[in-house]
Formats: sequence, structure tokens, C-alpha cells
Amino acid sequence: MRATIALLTLLAITPLAQAKSECEIDLGQGWPPATLNHGTAVEGLLTAGAVPVLSLMRLPIRGKENGVMLMRPVGTQPWTLRAAVAAERVDTVETVPGGMLRTLSTEKPAKLRQSDMPAALAERLVASWARALQVAVPSGRNAVFQEGELLVFNVNGQRITGSEPGCGPGRLLARQAQILVEAAGAKDKHLPKHWGALIKSLNQLDAQLAAAD
Repeated sequence: MRATIALLTLLAITPLAQAKSECEIDLGQGWPPATLNHGTAVEGLLTAGAVPVLSLMRLPIRGKENGVMLMRPVGTQPWTLRAAVAAERVDTVETVPGGMLRTLSTEKPAKLRQSDMPAALAERLVASWARALQVAVPSGRNAVFQEGELLVFNVNGQRITGSEPGCGPGRLLARQAQILVEAAGAKDKHLPKHWGALIKSLNQLDAQLAAAD
């Protein structure tokens, strides 16, 4: 009887342990099928012609597209962290006689908030994201079609897209992006708290990446 109970306990625990040890994500390089026009329209709107060195943009099924980006210094200017939200949804579909009409609206400028970021932290963030995406997305893995919200990572011009990761380094990147959104436009007296949270998360990311080596 005891042996039977032990076996049943093992069978119950093993799948859970295996699930915790496995981390499958669907991030891939480039744009997924049928998202190029929408994605590039949103990028152009949210960046307002600037070229961020790092960004994460969200293309939801409903609601306004949004993103966060980091701008490299120009001249004597500091690193600039910017959060942007479309003033109205970019991608809309309406019923018209004879079918459906899809439009991409980018006439209204996005709503922006921004803050300066310390150079050392900004450089560390860019390096960590570049390494994390390289580990998470092997070379040659292309993005696949997504039915839900699409996340678009871009570091040093390399675009990685997919659904929000629920595990591994990708999950930490999504969490760090939220910290960046909260920091953008925050009062100066509140920025140290956000930078501290970001540093703590970067330390966790570094530990995960070191374990993956």
C-alpha cells in the first residue's frame, strides 16, 4: 500500500516538475505573416522619426498600440527613455458594403512621456537585452503568426516578435519594459526607486543568462 501511494505521488509530482523546468516561447526574428504594415505604421508613429537603440512595442488585439524606447545621446544630451501611446488605435477594421475595410490611422501624434536615464544603466540595459534575445531566439528562427497581442522587441536594429514570454529571460525583459514605462515621465525624486527595481531585475537576468551558458 505504501509503495502504491509513493508511486502515485511520484507520478503526480513529476509532470509538474518537468513543466517548471521547461520554457517554451514563440519569439522569432522579423515580422510574423500579415503584420508588416500594421507593425511598421505603429513603429513610425511611436518613434516619431527617431531611431531608438532599444524598444518594446505592443500591438494589442483591441485598444491603443503602445511602446517604450531608449534613445542614444546626441551631442551633449543624455540617454532618453520614452514611453508612447497612440492617440487612437492605429489598426481599425469596419464593415462596408461588399466586405470589410481595414485602415491604418497615424495622423494624430502619439502621447509621449520621457525621462533621462543614467548612461551606465542605459548601456547595461542595451547589452543585457541584446544578449538575452540572442539566447532566447536562435539564429534562423523566424517569427510565426500570432492571434493574440504581439510584442515587438528591437535592439540595435534587430527585431524579435512574438507573444509575451511566460518564462525565462524573455519574461524578465517584459517586466523590465514595464519598469521603464513607469519610469518614463516620472518625477526626478521617484526615479531612483525605478532604477533600483530595474537594476534588481537586470541582476536576475544576468544570473539566468550565466546559468544558460
